[in-house]
Amino acid sequence: QKFEKAGDVLKQHNVQPLELGPKEGLSLINGTQLITAISSEALVRSERAVRQADIITAMSVEVLKGTPKAFDKHIHFIKPHSGQNRTASVIRSLIHSEKYQSGISEKFEVHKKVQDAYSLRCVPQVHGVVHDTLGFIRHILTEELNSSTDNPSVFQGESPYGDSKKGFVLSGGNFHGEYPAKMADMLAIAIHEVGSISEQR
Repeated sequence: QKFEKAGDVLKQHNVQPLELGPKEGLSLINGTQLITAISSEALVRSERAVRQADIITAMSVEVLKGTPKAFDKHIHFIKPHSGQNRTASVIRSLIHSEKYQSGISEKFEVHKKVQDAYSLRCVPQVHGVVHDTLGFIRHILTEELNSSTDNPSVFQGESPYGDSKKGFVLSGGNFHGEYPAKMADMLAIAIHEVGSISEQR
């Protein structure tokens, strides 16, 4: 395999070498921005997936002639997690509403069914915590996307250490990718739960 100098290859293709400004080299090799970007895309896709999973659950309940009692608002009122109540409300609105009344209530009465499998009746609790987790991840990633990850950081004004009145420079650890990396881990765990309960149905 033949290797050539980068400068020679650029000349052969009439490409001008990129002249990097201050800090641009670091920004190209620091992984924080990449982790944040990939996690943000995965978050949007996961939000869409769990919304679709709520709808698919309602379809599953109807097809399997399940009981809608597990989604009754009284059950979720006494465990008021926002995500759980959101999912239960979506499922209720799809399988039965004042305008579009479903015959599912009569169907389960024929079988005298008390309760369904976990993969049906526990969906609000499982999908709910995923909704809440994704909301937390969105909050953290939004802050990260609007943050400075540079180091050192350059500030205007008088230094708090008295060594300058026209600006100052501080070195810190804002470049570290722990926040978006941890959100990526949480996202993987959360969306796995949706896949797991869906597979059981």
